[in-house]
Amino acid sequence: MWKKHVLIIAIWLSSVVAAPVSATPEIGDLQVDPTRVANGRELIVKSDLIILGWPNQSYQTFETGGRIGQRRIVNFVQTVRVEKVLKGHVLAPVKLMSTGVEPLPDPADPVNMRYPGPLAAEQYVLFLKKVSGSDLYSTVGLWQGVYPVYDGKMISLRNLGFTELNQITMRELEEKIKVIHSAAP
Repeated sequence: MWKKHVLIIAIWLSSVVAAPVSATPEIGDLQVDPTRVANGRELIVKSDLIILGWPNQSYQTFETGGRIGQRRIVNFVQTVRVEKVLKGHVLAPVKLMSTGVEPLPDPADPVNMRYPGPLAAEQYVLFLKKVSGSDLYSTVGLWQGVYPVYDGKMISLRNLGFTELNQITMRELEEKIKVIHSAAP
């Protein structure tokens, strides 16, 4: 009888050892797609998920192995508490990945245009797409997909966001999404 149990345990252990540890890539190996979009309509169409939410102030850092001068290029992952889903479906908090540099540069540093890093803990409308091969999301067009919300209205970042999305309410955004979605082939 004990030989049968030993055999079963041996078979189980061999299957555990033979199974791959992880089928997903390391977060440091993932890449954010920096492709910019032409306008607000394309931003909405290219987004897998559009949410109103708050990024957590804390974040995790994953080394990419890249460098810019003395700074290390890293991937940041923040959890975003979702208040409202405007396009798409999500069941859990969203994990937002962005690429940035460490040490973090001053906000005015031009390196932030290509490597935005983690978001401040404020309310945003985020236009997101899946990061290939993961359960993570990144913003569409880097900064183009980030709209702070102030007094219930979206704020278009100067020279980065789209004027047709500036100063509109969530209801107006929902209507734009509905019109664009119904016109899609």
